[in-house]
Amino acid sequence: MEQHFTIVIPAYNVEQWAEKNVRSALAQKYDNFDVAYINDCSTDETDAVVSNTIDNLGDPENFHYEKNKINKKALENIYNEIVRSHRESIIITLDGDDWFPNHDVLARLNEIYTPDVWITAGSYIDNSNGLVSSPQINKGFWDGNIRRHAWTISHLRTFRRELFLKVNKEDMFDHDGNFYKCTFDQAMMYPMVEMAGPEHFCPIYDVLYVYNRENPISVDRVHRGEQLRIERDIRAKRPYDRLVGLE
Repeated sequence: MEQHFTIVIPAYNVEQWAEKNVRSALAQKYDNFDVAYINDCSTDETDAVVSNTIDNLGDPENFHYEKNKINKKALENIYNEIVRSHRESIIITLDGDDWFPNHDVLARLNEIYTPDVWITAGSYIDNSNGLVSSPQINKGFWDGNIRRHAWTISHLRTFRRELFLKVNKEDMFDHDGNFYKCTFDQAMMYPMVEMAGPEHFCPIYDVLYVYNRENPISVDRVHRGEQLRIERDIRAKRPYDRLVGLE
């Protein structure tokens, strides 16, 4: 059975990689999925590149394009798209400057997502040097507070929509009462992994993601101090209790 997937793509000033990104999502050899692309008030030619790419692909019905009038940052965009996504969807986050390495990513995830799997963390290849990074989930990872361990819950990040909706929205807010402006991955993933526990969390060692190191405006280059501050804030939050079920 083909489960439903929603690929959420937040994008800002990614004109150089937008076509490759969009094509990699829509080229999946899988029928039951949607792509939600959010152009987060880009000031470059991202809009033109995406629009031309979609026109050339015949304006696929499963591609939903939104252009923000103000810059909201990734986490708020992802949150909004998940809330309005298909009720039983499995969510995939794909950064606007990254891409899938092949056409079989969704088919592989469909195999992995048995009823017991609620969330995954994957393996990615660095496009600048070809190195592969994979989850480092040893036996001791689950002892005590997982937020004290080195961050290893990375691309490709996927999770069931109903698990995400159990995260307290305020735990994704900074001290100003707005969504965190960066480090969105930890804000989302720590609570969900804690609620899932080892019984419902699945590390994936297949390479299902290409991580682009060439973007000069990536957060870890231009907002590293802010990124580290938010990380400290997220790690200091109270861990979530493990869930028995998703109902």
